[in-house]
Amino acid sequence: MLLYVASVFAQDAEYDDDDYNISVDSLSNDIISVVDIDAKHVYALGEFGLTSYCDPTFGITLAYMETWGGYVTAHTNFNFDKPLEYHIDKNGFDKNGKQAFLSGNSEVSRLSLVGGATYKILPKLCVYAGGGYSWRRLMFETVDGELLVVDDNSTEGWTFDFGAIANFDKLLVKLGLNTTKFKLADFRVGLGYRF
Repeated sequence: MLLYVASVFAQDAEYDDDDYNISVDSLSNDIISVVDIDAKHVYALGEFGLTSYCDPTFGITLAYMETWGGYVTAHTNFNFDKPLEYHIDKNGFDKNGKQAFLSGNSEVSRLSLVGGATYKILPKLCVYAGGGYSWRRLMFETVDGELLVVDDNSTEGWTFDFGAIANFDKLLVKLGLNTTKFKLADFRVGLGYRF
């Protein structure tokens, strides 16, 4: 499968001034292929992750792997509950020393979006590295049913992602590590299939 991104069509042209007289032959119907994408190098992987806090995450990776390629990955635990803009520590106190009235229930929200480059170091092995944005939010529930972010065990911001992908014909196995601000580690394993 070839994807032609750009074409160049030129007509006869002539440039004249006092010092130059330049003639360019016709280039009509010449086509320049800028990107050549072969579907056999496109892969999709389903993944499982486990953070350093033992939170499970699930994700998907789409990758194009030639000598050089690229990938995008999304991971989540499917909890998108929105907390209040009010933060506490693990003992239930805010920065002013005021204690929140907690119900004893807690939950975690996890999301990671990354992308980067792949490089084939062996015929059946690629390494990858990239970056993006992630969060891990530990939230305590109040007696009123509101969610408060616990700063001691929450991390949000830039993410670094790296690992390796082994290719066994149509099957792929991925092992990797994702870290958010070097405060949270997410160990990942994936299985994939070539289109």
